[in-house]
Amino acid sequence: QWTIIPDMPSMPYDDVCVFNGRPIAVDNNGQTVAVRPDLCLDLVAEAVFGGDKKFLVESDGELLLVDKYLSNCILNADGVNEIGMERVVRFDVFRLDEKEKKWVEVRNLGDRVLFLGEDCVFSAASCNGNGNCVIFMDDVYRNCHSTELGISVFHLDQRRISPLSDFTCYSKLFWPPPEWVGLHVDNNRVLILD
Repeated sequence: QWTIIPDMPSMPYDDVCVFNGRPIAVDNNGQTVAVRPDLCLDLVAEAVFGGDKKFLVESDGELLLVDKYLSNCILNADGVNEIGMERVVRFDVFRLDEKEKKWVEVRNLGDRVLFLGEDCVFSAASCNGNGNCVIFMDDVYRNCHSTELGISVFHLDQRRISPLSDFTCYSKLFWPPPEWVGLHVDNNRVLILD
């Protein structure tokens, strides 16, 4: 049974997760709240302005905020703007400082890798030492390069995006494509799930 949370602000929320047994929600401005058992809200962190879409993910005992920046100026192979398509241009990552109730920018995740898929976000340790990156669904890349799975890698230290195919160590993880990617294989052909 659904219960309405009476004091929830009308600001749309980008993401929710459970951290330390508490439901946590982040709005589009990065203001983050926790829902108590009595349905009252506690401020977890002040706003972080900047990106276009925010994600919450638990990683190695910490709560992280991943802020995705989009550009809506996409050029096709002929240099013509593809109306309606948005392209990921970068990510910023923050960790929660619970005591100060603020988000602190993280430039080095060590051996950790963050995965942003279709309606899911998770973290894992890299088994080959190629951490400190965000692996994400890149619909623009998928549409422009039909032979690719549409997965890209954002390197936090270099602040750049590369196709997954540049990293054979990661490419092996994606065949056959896992569910979170939003693709599936039928007779060795990759199909996009609607």
